[in-house]
Amino acid sequence: MKDIRLRFAARCEAAGRNQNEDNYLLDDDLSNPEWGFQSDKEINLSDKGSLLVVCDGMGGMNAGEVASSIAVDVIKDNFQTSRLTDQVLKNENSICQYIRSVIQKADEAVKTVSNADETKAGMGSTVVMAWLLGEKVYVGWCGDSRAYRYNPQTGLERLSHDHSFVQELVDKGELTEELAFDHPNNNIITRSLGDPRGLVQPDVKVFDIHQDDIILLCSDGLCGCLRDREIFSIIENNTHSMLALRDALWKADEAAGWHDNVTTVLAQITAGPILVKNDEKQSISKTAELRQKNANLKIVIGLLFGLLLGLFVGIAMFMLFRPHPEPQHANTETTDSIPSDTLRADSTATTISTTPKPATTEPAARRKAPKKEPEQTVVPSIQKEQTAQTEDTIKNIKGKGELTKIVKGDSTQELTPIKPAKEEPAGPLENEPVSSTNEEADTTQTNLTPIKK
Repeated sequence: MKDIRLRFAARCEAAGRNQNEDNYLLDDDLSNPEWGFQSDKEINLSDKGSLLVVCDGMGGMNAGEVASSIAVDVIKDNFQTSRLTDQVLKNENSICQYIRSVIQKADEAVKTVSNADETKAGMGSTVVMAWLLGEKVYVGWCGDSRAYRYNPQTGLERLSHDHSFVQELVDKGELTEELAFDHPNNNIITRSLGDPRGLVQPDVKVFDIHQDDIILLCSDGLCGCLRDREIFSIIENNTHSMLALRDALWKADEAAGWHDNVTTVLAQITAGPILVKNDEKQSISKTAELRQKNANLKIVIGLLFGLLLGLFVGIAMFMLFRPHPEPQHANTETTDSIPSDTLRADSTATTISTTPKPATTEPAARRKAPKKEPEQTVVPSIQKEQTAQTEDTIKNIKGKGELTKIVKGDSTQELTPIKPAKEEPAGPLENEPVSSTNEEADTTQTNLTPIKK
């Protein structure tokens, strides 16, 4: 963590009233049991931080002053060095919870005194506190006392959000900030210490702190008389000294016609983390992302180059050291020394290899004989004509019953006359030849019954 240096200033006066009901607390070093601060003296932020508190009492007579005093005393007692244990400082949640519990203890203490003394019945107080610790500022509040932060780069911003009637109207959109400033009911608050309706519920927020930040806590005697733009202008022109800034605010409030007690507590971070704007953050983020992409690209290119180099070296080594086969001379003989029955018909071959083929180990019974394509017999046209004539002859025999000689090859057969049968519709002959081959034609003719002489 970077060293953080700060300087402080504070003032609390009756100002526009006869009696002062405001109270404040400022300790520049919570690690030191002794409380206090020196105006405009620059110090290092200790491991337990610095504490700023403003309380604005209400209730009239002495009641308001008592209420704010009780609240300050309770807070001071709970921020003693011995109370800020490692358990309290463990993390942001534990710190916020501790602030919330301390404010609730102050609320209970105010109620206890109010209930015990009728003259103080109904008294109460606002509270706003800022705990500067590490590189953070923890802000807790109840009521309309405010916490501001100024930075030359970001201007003035409210760190707290008023618990008031007019602020609720603004939040609902029923009222503008300008009109709320002059609203007749802008002194009505919705949360405070001592509220009899129940245990107070303070708000607590955490913010980063940066170099040149100025933290301002004030009662409504200042922010109810000076608008935010006026406060901003005064701070902007007096950043060189917290004492000068305190006095400038005081004079401006008085000139504006202050009408209430006024309290201001200031802390300036003179050295600390540098503020980076959002656009600068985005630019830095994009630059870092681009650098990362370039780095990744370089890695990929390096890997590819290494792979290509390795591949090239591997190929070169293979070509250099690969085994070279010895030249083999084929055993050839002239065709004169080889039996003619072993020669294959190859008109282009001048030599025939005599290397024997490896004998097959498969049993002869399992060897498949080459398939023989069925032979096709072409019937000559003259045979077809003879077959047709034979068929006609058979028909004539059946039709006329005449003795007819049928010439078959070189032999002659006589057929007995057959009486013509009753004419029936012609149909296919039983022994009509269906094959076109010579053998089938011969078979058809031999099926006819020969007549013995």
